[in-house]
Amino acid sequence: MRKKTTVIVNGKKNDNTRVKIVAVIILIIVFLTMLVFTILSEITNNKFALEIDEFSKLNSKTVFSIDKIYMYNSADADSNEENRAIWNINVHQFTDIALYINNRSESNVNYENSIKEMYIDNIRFSGLEKGTPTLAFENVQNFGKFSNIEENVIKDRLEYTVINDGNIDYSKPQIYADCSNPILLEYANKNIKEHEIISDISQELKFNGELLRKTGVFLDSIECILAFDITIINNYNQKFIANVYLDIPLEDTQTGDTIYNGKYIKKIDNTNQIKFFRVE
Repeated sequence: MRKKTTVIVNGKKNDNTRVKIVAVIILIIVFLTMLVFTILSEITNNKFALEIDEFSKLNSKTVFSIDKIYMYNSADADSNEENRAIWNINVHQFTDIALYINNRSESNVNYENSIKEMYIDNIRFSGLEKGTPTLAFENVQNFGKFSNIEENVIKDRLEYTVINDGNIDYSKPQIYADCSNPILLEYANKNIKEHEIISDISQELKFNGELLRKTGVFLDSIECILAFDITIINNYNQKFIANVYLDIPLEDTQTGDTIYNGKYIKKIDNTNQIKFFRVE
C-alpha cells in the first residue's frame, strides 16, 4: 500500500487552521459591531420618537404667536464734515420692527396666557455683504427714525421687565403681562459707506433712503436675514420659544416701491405667522 505524503512548503507544514481562526474572529467582531450599532440606533430612534411625542403633547394647542409684524425701513448718516461744496458722511440703513403677540386672551387673561418672564437672545445675521449689523431695543418715541443708542444694542440677551398694571416706561424694555404692547426693536446696518463724499449740493440732501441711491449702494449688497429667539415663561412656569426669521425688506418687486424713495414700509398680518412652541 502506498503511504500518504506530507507536503512541506518553505520548510513548514501547510495548515489552514490559523487562517480559519482569524477569519472567524473577524466575522465575530463584524457581527458584534453591527449588533451594537443596531441596538444604539434602536435606542436613539425610540428616544427621538418619545421626544417627538412629548413635544406634540406640549404643543397640542397654540398659546402664544406673533400674528402681526410692522417694519419701517429707511437710511441715515453721520456727518463727518460739512462745508459749502461737499458732504462727507457715513451711511447706515435701519429697520424699525414692531412684533405683536397674540395670547388668545379674548375671553380672559389667565396663568397660562400671561407673561411672567420674557427675553430675546440667540441673535444672528446672514446674507449681508456690506456694513456692520446690530439689533437693539427701540423706544416707541423714536420709532421710524434712526436711534443709534449704543446702550440699547443687544449684546447677548435682552431681558424684559413684566408689568402687570400701571404705566410702561417706553424708554426701557418693558412689556405688559397680558401682551397688550408690541415688542419694538431696531435693526441697524452701520457704516455701509464710510467717508462718502457728496459734492452735488444743487438739491437738498435728505437723510433717508435716498442716501443709498445717491451713494451707489446696491440693495442686494445689504440684503439680510435677521434671526433671533423670543422666550416666554408664563405664570405656570411653562416655557415657550419662538424662532424669528425676518428678511429685511428693502423693495417690493411687484409694486416697484423701494427704500430708494426715502422709506419702505412692510406689514405682515397672518394668524400664527410665528408660533411659540412650548419646550417645558
